[in-house]
Amino acid sequence: MNKKLVVFCIISAFAFTVQSSYAVSHHTKKNRNYQNPKSGRVVLTPQPANNFSTIAYNLNKTDINFAVQHGEKPLILIGNANLSSTKKPQTVLFTQLQSASLCGSGGCTTTAYLNRNNHWVKILDSVTGNIEIKKTSHKGMHDLIVEGSDIWIWNKTTYVETQQGPNLNELKKSIHKYQKNRPK
Repeated sequence: MNKKLVVFCIISAFAFTVQSSYAVSHHTKKNRNYQNPKSGRVVLTPQPANNFSTIAYNLNKTDINFAVQHGEKPLILIGNANLSSTKKPQTVLFTQLQSASLCGSGGCTTTAYLNRNNHWVKILDSVTGNIEIKKTSHKGMHDLIVEGSDIWIWNKTTYVETQQGPNLNELKKSIHKYQKNRPK
């Protein structure tokens, strides 16, 4: 792996950890839900051995083992938030693994899980950046904003991205047209 990328990942992990720890330090010990109540931001922190850290470890065991096989000791960041917009609470567990082999040029990814019938199910897969909880909601769960502009909404099963990607069919047609008509 490129040495500059490894250094970037390590610095990014340290900076994110410091930022996350700072945000958590403003909570009272009595009410530590690891969600910043003023901004609605999901705050990820390294946590001592507790129920959520054990669950996070088990949910991410494959990736953790991959990092360990590469001689790394990944940092596990955890956060949780009630994303329900109804009276029935829906606590979501957010996890992020930080290590050189697991983070890319865009940073480290965050994944979210919801407990359904005593099984943790992935409901948001590998997003990069800060996650904020919006006041708006869809189908009983609050909308999420990733990295300031990427809006994700609940479809009763999982969070889906609202931004549409490029029309690949049109792109393919354009490439074929160019290849067919290019001078030889």
